[in-house]
Amino acid sequence: MSFLVLRRAYRLCYNFTMTKLRYQIVDFHVHAFPDELAQRALQNLIATYGVPAITDGTVSGLVEHMKACGVSYSVIQPVATKPSQVKSINEWAASREEPGIISFAAIHPDCENVAEEVERIISLGLPGIKIQANWQGTYVDDNTRMYPIYEAAQGRLIVMFHAGNELAPTEEIRATPERLARVHRDFPNLTMIAAHMGGYLMWDEVETYLLGKNVYFDTSACSHDHFPDERFLKFIRQHDPEHVLFATDSPFGSAESDIQRLQALGLNDTELERIFWRNARELLGNCLERKNPAL
Repeated sequence: MSFLVLRRAYRLCYNFTMTKLRYQIVDFHVHAFPDELAQRALQNLIATYGVPAITDGTVSGLVEHMKACGVSYSVIQPVATKPSQVKSINEWAASREEPGIISFAAIHPDCENVAEEVERIISLGLPGIKIQANWQGTYVDDNTRMYPIYEAAQGRLIVMFHAGNELAPTEEIRATPERLARVHRDFPNLTMIAAHMGGYLMWDEVETYLLGKNVYFDTSACSHDHFPDERFLKFIRQHDPEHVLFATDSPFGSAESDIQRLQALGLNDTELERIFWRNARELLGNCLERKNPAL
């Protein structure tokens, strides 16, 4: 039997399994770009990280991948590396009308008036903001540059943090688990998501400072090589499945393989439903209800 026939048979089996789920799947951490910028943006990221891309970086490419993998909704996490980018990124984010696509907003610590920008984000109907401190030249616990953002956002917007190191490791890490724990201490009403199970390549520190706290983790970029299944399962159970969100960091993670891995970890159906669907539905509320799924 040829490889192609085997691949088709596998795909049919996988799709049949996905149709039997009693809940939908939300990928809470993806990246996509305007069509005219996608190729250049993706090439820059591939050059920086040295990791192949699963999609072409466009929203249509993302939706195609979602449909192939059984994902109903994806949440785009845009990053502004300069304050001048914030307005145009957020207008693009608010204009997304594709089925299954929800977008967070971008913000930058050097915006002229972050409180006004937060109000504008809320008026656009965007449910949260993404902070990538390593790219934005600040520490997440900088009380002069970052705390005004948290003050304006707490109780009103979700804040997704890139947490830990980078796919191309760097010595200066601006969003360590310890720093994120300090933000949580100072803003207990801030809804925080620490991506990459609390801190990419910093999971010993996650155990010390974040595990079990009232902070959400997402499951993106937790490869077998760095984060074996036994530790993955331990983290989910000790942190609480009610505070874990399925995510891939697409276009650099595959929804198909990440879904399969979670399903094979040994989690029960209630825990899987929490991670794939229920936690995201509770966080996103009306933003999700207003969207038709991609599938």
